[in-house]
Amino acid sequence: MPTSKTSPYDVIIVGAGINGCASAYFLHQAGLRVALIDQGGIAGGGSGAAGAFISPKISKEGFLKEIMRDAHLEALDFYTTNFSQYTLQKPLLHIAKDDEDSLLLKHFKQETHLGMSDVCQDTLSILTSEALEAESVCFAQGAIVNAQKVCKELVVGIDFYEEKVESLLYEEEQWCVGKLRGGHIVLAIGAYPKLLPLPYLNLRGIWGHRIDIETSTDLSCILHHHVSVSPTSQAGIMAIGATHDIHFSPFESIPYDVEKGRVELLKKASKTLKLNNIEIHRDYAGLRSGSNDYIPMLGPLVDAQATLDLYPHLQHGEKISLNECVHYPNLTMINGSGGYGFVLAPYLALRLKEFLVKGKALDERLSPSRFFLRWAKRKKD
Repeated sequence: MPTSKTSPYDVIIVGAGINGCASAYFLHQAGLRVALIDQGGIAGGGSGAAGAFISPKISKEGFLKEIMRDAHLEALDFYTTNFSQYTLQKPLLHIAKDDEDSLLLKHFKQETHLGMSDVCQDTLSILTSEALEAESVCFAQGAIVNAQKVCKELVVGIDFYEEKVESLLYEEEQWCVGKLRGGHIVLAIGAYPKLLPLPYLNLRGIWGHRIDIETSTDLSCILHHHVSVSPTSQAGIMAIGATHDIHFSPFESIPYDVEKGRVELLKKASKTLKLNNIEIHRDYAGLRSGSNDYIPMLGPLVDAQATLDLYPHLQHGEKISLNECVHYPNLTMINGSGGYGFVLAPYLALRLKEFLVKGKALDERLSPSRFFLRWAKRKKD
């Protein structure tokens, strides 16, 4: 338990999903005094509901592919080395869901350095004809982690406050979060209210629903097709989800239809494999966030009004660099990982640590402030 609510911290992290927990872990390991805050507890939102699959992203050439390649390899090593008791390693079978996905997968197979393997006969025997006929690739190394247990293990020894953050205040070179004081603040708040005026930053809220089911069908690998399906560390329990096709917002007054979500998940899973004797074991649901350009976010945030006051002609085509913008002091955001939170979190959090502890520059292409200049150009007086 925290020893004092008024003593200064080196870093205060708002948000205890996988990004916040991984950031707390690396910074605590580096010797910094860290406070973590979240009104919903550790992994109480989208991270706790995640499938937590450690799998590569089948993507086109470019910066995102470069990030995901490195992040996937780092994540596999991170979880299997440090949290092997909560990490289930299995081969990963990725099956194309449509013609576009098929072309992408063919190209990916030609260029990937990841080890591939044949699909075992036991898996082939339970796949549907649709899955058998589609383009696919089987990676020798895949993994699924226990989302909630890993998050809780990451923050052992770190001061945690289960509180709602209403506002942030910067005074006397310190951030004030309620009664807490800290030299640097990390916002790992996902798609929830931003706490600061950031009109240029629009995050995609992605509602995820995962179900654990009991079934007599025996699955020996991790499957990605219309949904993700995987065995778990519990005998006879299979995980299905999380899906991006349920775009529910927890900020609306209409409650989420859990039964409808279950039906959709099972219907999509049945397009991939033959499930027998199904019984719902448990539901997990929560909100995740993605960036509009699908690239994750790690970096400082522009103070929009202060920058416009300094450069009023930005709205009329004046060009400046991000370095010339006014940024909120001693503040970093880590966000926008979408459905790859558990893959990207170790990668992003390690670079956050290198930035705060060693002064290593962050990649500007990851900066959430990249959206500011485009927004300012479109903004009308």
